[in-house]
Amino acid sequence: MSKPLLALTLAASSLFVSSQAAAAPVVYLGADNSVTSLAQMTNSLAAASSFLAVAGALNTVDFESALPANLTITGGSTTNNSGCGAPCGFNTTSGGSFFRLVSGGSVTFTFTNPVDAFGFFVNGLQTDLVPQQTIVYVDGSTVTQTINMPASTGGGGAFVGFIDFGQLISSVTFNATNDILGFDDLRFGRSANAPGGNVPEPATLALVGLSLAGLAATRRRKSASR
Repeated sequence: MSKPLLALTLAASSLFVSSQAAAAPVVYLGADNSVTSLAQMTNSLAAASSFLAVAGALNTVDFESALPANLTITGGSTTNNSGCGAPCGFNTTSGGSFFRLVSGGSVTFTFTNPVDAFGFFVNGLQTDLVPQQTIVYVDGSTVTQTINMPASTGGGGAFVGFIDFGQLISSVTFNATNDILGFDDLRFGRSANAPGGNVPEPATLALVGLSLAGLAATRRRKSASR
């Protein structure tokens, strides 16, 4: 490979890498007001379905048994009774009864093996009274990502999921502020559509493709002139 061709190839590669580093997570949010069961959480279920369709098979935690060895949860407690009924959170596992109860403050999910996909059902939401609830994580570099909760009132429910393709996320923190919430049916792991840890965005692929096409044309012209 000639030096000019090598330089152009490296430039295209650098563009690809920088685009990946700056990529934002793909977020899946669905919320429902005043719910007492998963069946009533129609928007949440739709968001969960969209998330799983892209993420593929992930680890599942339903709190009906001990936590897997590769997950640690700090904050809240596992229970089958919130103490104040559905407005404070409830189980969403079919045939189950347990969930993670968080009474204000925050809950942090820590992974032994870094992930790039994470999602969960949450209920007991009153975002009109307790605003600014957020999910915060570091994407594996130095970038901190913040996801705001969707509006859900009257003891509402939501599904929150995100995929940050190819990143190495070791922990995710949910800031419940002063609300009493129930978390259940967590999903986490490496997304199926990111084998090896990187999935380029379509725009990035197109740009790299154009760069490589230009390289090929330049090389053909040089060959023809010899």
